[in-house]
Amino acid sequence: MNPDHIQTLEEKVAELLALSQSQLGEEGTRKVAHAAQLAQEFHHGQVRKLDGSPYVIHCVEVAHHALSWGMTDVAGTCAALLHDTIEDAPDHMEPERRLMEFDAHVYEIVQSLSKIRSLQTGSGDLPATYRRILSAASKDLRVLVIKIFDVYHNSASLEVHGKVNAKNKASLALIYVGVARRLGIMALADALIERILPHLMPVQYHRARATLEEMQARGAPGMEQLADQLEVVLKPGYAQDYVIEARTLGDYFFLTEQPGTGQLMRVSWPTYRVRLLVEDDEAAWRVLGKMHSHFGPLPRHVRDYLNAPRVNGFHALTTRIIWDGHPLNVQVVRHQDDLANRLGILAEWGVSGPDPARYMRLLATLGDSDLRMSEVHAHVLPDQLDVYTPKGDRFTFPVDSVVVDFAYLVHTELGEHCTGARINGIQRPPEYPLRDGDVVRILTAKQAQPQRAWLDVVKTARARTLIKQALKNPNISVRGILRPNLGRFQLTELASPDIIWSNCCLAVPNVPIVGRLSEDAHWIIHRADCDKIQRNQWEKGEWMISDNNESLHITFTVGHRTGALLTVLKLIAQFDINGHSIQGKGRSADSYLITMELDGKPSLTLGQFLNQLVLNGSVQEVLSYAWKTSFSNA
Repeated sequence: MNPDHIQTLEEKVAELLALSQSQLGEEGTRKVAHAAQLAQEFHHGQVRKLDGSPYVIHCVEVAHHALSWGMTDVAGTCAALLHDTIEDAPDHMEPERRLMEFDAHVYEIVQSLSKIRSLQTGSGDLPATYRRILSAASKDLRVLVIKIFDVYHNSASLEVHGKVNAKNKASLALIYVGVARRLGIMALADALIERILPHLMPVQYHRARATLEEMQARGAPGMEQLADQLEVVLKPGYAQDYVIEARTLGDYFFLTEQPGTGQLMRVSWPTYRVRLLVEDDEAAWRVLGKMHSHFGPLPRHVRDYLNAPRVNGFHALTTRIIWDGHPLNVQVVRHQDDLANRLGILAEWGVSGPDPARYMRLLATLGDSDLRMSEVHAHVLPDQLDVYTPKGDRFTFPVDSVVVDFAYLVHTELGEHCTGARINGIQRPPEYPLRDGDVVRILTAKQAQPQRAWLDVVKTARARTLIKQALKNPNISVRGILRPNLGRFQLTELASPDIIWSNCCLAVPNVPIVGRLSEDAHWIIHRADCDKIQRNQWEKGEWMISDNNESLHITFTVGHRTGALLTVLKLIAQFDINGHSIQGKGRSADSYLITMELDGKPSLTLGQFLNQLVLNGSVQEVLSYAWKTSFSNA
C-alpha cells in the first residue's frame, strides 16, 4: 500500500472524528471511531479505480459529507462508514454477524443499502434494490440520505469508467436527484446535477452552461444596481437582510417519468434570484407589498408557500418582478425557514429528528409489488406544478401532468367520469396539460368512462394505476365496437386505435370474425376460423362499417431475389390502389422488410388485396396490418 494513501486515509479519518466530536459529542465519537476501524478492516486491500487509493476512503468521505451537511446522527454516521460492508467484505469476515453485534440499527440500515443480486445474472438487480431502499426509507430516512451521499461522492469520479459506462452510471445517479428534491435538500440536488449532466448529456450541458454564464455576465451589473434599490425594504419591520444569488442549471432541469432520464430546458431569464430575509409572517407580507409597489409584479407569479408549503417543505412568499429589463425571481423568507428551504430534512435533524410523514407521503403505495420501477420512481419525482381547486385547495403535480391526473388525485370517481375541466374559466379536454397556478374545476358525466388513450398522457402513478384497473372492467366502452347482446359485438369502425387486428389470420371486411377485450381495453379481432384461438372464449362479430374509404398500413417481408417486389407492385396495379407510401430495408440475408400505406379504394377492395398478398409467392410473412383514416378523407 502506498504510504501517501495511508497518510491520506489517516487524515480523512481524523477529519471525520474531529467533526464528530463537535457534532455528536464524546460518546458518539467513540462509536464512530469504532465503526471507522471496522470499515478499514472489512475493506482491507481494496482500492479505488480512480487513483488506487484505499477504497475505504470513499466510505469515510460519504460519512463526512452526511455529517457535515447536517445528518447529526451517530447510527447514521456509522452506517455511512459501513454502507458497503455486506457487499464487499469477504464472507470469512462474517460482516453481517459482526454488524449485528456492533449495533442492530446500523445493521438494518446497511442491509437496506446493500444491492439485491439477480439470480439470473449475479449482478445487481436495480429495480428490486431501488424498491427496497425506498420502502426502507418510509420507516428510516437515514437509508435514503446515506444513499444520496454515496451517489454524490461516486459522481465526482464518473470519468474513470469511460464515456459509455459513465453515462449509464450518471443515469442511475440521476434517480436520486428526485429523492434529494423530495427531501428538500435542494442544494445537494443541484450539486449532484452539476456532476451528472456532463456525462449524461454533454453537448446540451456545455451549451446550456455557456448560455447561463453569458446571460449572468450580462445581468451582473444590474444586480449590483439592485443592491441600492433594495434599501427600500431594509428597515425595521421589513427585511433584515438579503441575498442575491445566481441560478444554477438545476433550476432548468426536470426529471421525466422514466427512471434515470430528464430534460434540460432552454436557459432563459430570470438567471438570478433575490432572497429577502424577514422575522415573521407580518414582515413577509409587508416586504412583498413593498416590492410590488416599488418594482411592480409580473402576473401569475405570486405564490404563498408560507401558509401552504410545498411537498418538500419549502416555506416562502415568492413573486417575480422586472428589473433592468429582465424578470427576476424574488423569495421572501423567514430566517427560521432559510436553511430548511435549502437543506430540507437535514436542517432539522439535530433539533427533533426527521419526520418521515412530512417528506414521504407519496411512498404510501410502495408495498404494491406489482408496481414497475417507473411507477415506483414516479413517487419521488420533484413536484413542479401547483394547481388549485375553485375553493383554493392546492395540489402538486409533475411537469406535463394533465386534467385527468388532477381528477384522479382529487377523487377516483371524478377521474372515471371525467369529460374535461374548466381551467381558469375556459373549458378544456381531459388530456389538456396543466400549468403552474391553474384553477381547475373538473367536468363529469355519468356515462363517461376512462379511455385507454389516457395512459399515453397521464404523468402520475395514481392516475395510471386507477385507469388500468378501470380498463379491466368487461363493460368498458371501446371505440369502434358495440355490444348489443352478451357474446356478440358489432364492428362499426376500422380505423380505431382501440382495435388490434391479428396478423395470424388477416380478418378483413365481410369475413366471419370473433373478438374479445384485452386487459388494457384493446379489442382483439381474429377470423372466426383461426386455428390459434379457442372459440368458446371469443364473441361473434358482425361488420357494420360505413362505405368510407380507409387507408391500409401493412408490414411484410419478401424474399431477397430479383423481381420479388415487382410482383407485389403488379398486384397493387391490378387492384388500382394508390401506393401512398412504400418503404423497404434489409431484414436478413434472405429477406427484405416492406412497409406500405395504401388507399384510394373501399375497405372491401383493400381487404381483398390483402388476401391476395399473402398468396403471392414473393411474400414470406405479413408481420402486421392496421386501418387508418384515409388520406383522401383526412
